[in-house]
Amino acid sequence: MRKNFEIHLIAAVLVLSLSMAAFAGTDLSEIRLERPIAVTTCGQSPGALMAGLVFTRAGLENYHNDLLTAEILQERAAQGEGFKALFITTGTSMKGMGAAGTDINDEIDRISSLIAEAKKQGIYVMGAHIEGAARRVDHTDQLSVEAVCQHADMLVVIESSDEDGYFTKLAAERNVPLLKVKETLHLMEPFQNLFEQ
Repeated sequence: MRKNFEIHLIAAVLVLSLSMAAFAGTDLSEIRLERPIAVTTCGQSPGALMAGLVFTRAGLENYHNDLLTAEILQERAAQGEGFKALFITTGTSMKGMGAAGTDINDEIDRISSLIAEAKKQGIYVMGAHIEGAARRVDHTDQLSVEAVCQHADMLVVIESSDEDGYFTKLAAERNVPLLKVKETLHLMEPFQNLFEQ
């Protein structure tokens, strides 16, 4: 009897795992994104710099600006150089915000306006948490995550950022694709597959 229970339990776990993989895989396989790509941060942590480097190593030119604004999106669009994708990392750095002369409220205001303008222009918004659990320790980290990920068209995370399943659950609730990899550098190949070459 115990053996039957264990078999059923294993089968249930496999079905659940396969269905989750299918959900993510199906959605991602249907997505082909365009460039140019803008990269910024909500919280002034180093994540945006890391993302920019990964995009570059993947052969995908990108514009990295930690203080990117809606006005810059408007100016670029007016010059015929508008962005097609916007990658926003989440998680806060008090040191980074201090050096930039900003705080979490300023960051949320900037990002909220930025996302609103991106949506207006039809720019695909990718919300990311790629610095692991160390950037999910306090209230400001959570405010940063919510400001971005509640409005993103896709969530991008590393496994250690999603240890509690928060991003997996959020993606399912919002019915948006989730790209999850073990480490940040492992995003190179998925990025190459997502973006038109």
